[in-house]
Amino acid sequence: MQTSKCGGTHTVTMPRHYSGPLVKDVVAEISRLNESAAFNELILDFSATELLDSSGIGTLVSMAKEFYQRQVKLILKNLNDDLFQLFNHTGLDRIFTIERQKVIVQAAVDFFEPSVDIRLNIEKEFTGDIAIFHLSGVMNHPIGSGYFKQQLLLTLTQYKKILLDMEELVFIDSLSLSSVLGMNNLLSGTGGSMRICQANYIVLDLLETLKIGAVIPLYASREEALSGWTGTNG
Repeated sequence: MQTSKCGGTHTVTMPRHYSGPLVKDVVAEISRLNESAAFNELILDFSATELLDSSGIGTLVSMAKEFYQRQVKLILKNLNDDLFQLFNHTGLDRIFTIERQKVIVQAAVDFFEPSVDIRLNIEKEFTGDIAIFHLSGVMNHPIGSGYFKQQLLLTLTQYKKILLDMEELVFIDSLSLSSVLGMNNLLSGTGGSMRICQANYIVLDLLETLKIGAVIPLYASREEALSGWTGTNG
């Protein structure tokens, strides 16, 4: 990992595998840069990066939130085809400014803008290496699905196993369900996994009609969902 500075821009060359202990190394280096000098733009150069796991993605989202609040522009540069497809298929390309082949595509979504219109409530519970999302209210698109995606991505910094407890979720629309599937794809592609439990009959009917259980395991109870999960990959 190398760093360079030109004017108010810092550039960090990301490691070949942005995963495991190297994630903490990168975060520590960027924290050091924050303390050492003021800057208005940070470029993360992925030209040498071949692998990005869920904890790496989680830290990128956390960085984006921090720099958004500090009014520092964050740019992801030189993602290879596989990594760019990962971002594209999961909607991450819309919340990060990405430079590829000298073309900069600005983030299309203000990912951290609070909204009074959010009708989805998420309470998080952590047990071992599992994050449990207790969903209540209505998950509508784009407000509710965007909020869900934000909260899940921020959690990926530390947790790769996500259990969605839908007992108190009154309704989810099809576009929001697509966001859930996108986040499941992201988890599956970066060493994590997702499960769903306790969906009420309205939500469960939609999940079963769309055969979501073939992609994300569905469980009648929280206990069944948690059973045997710790220490496994699925």
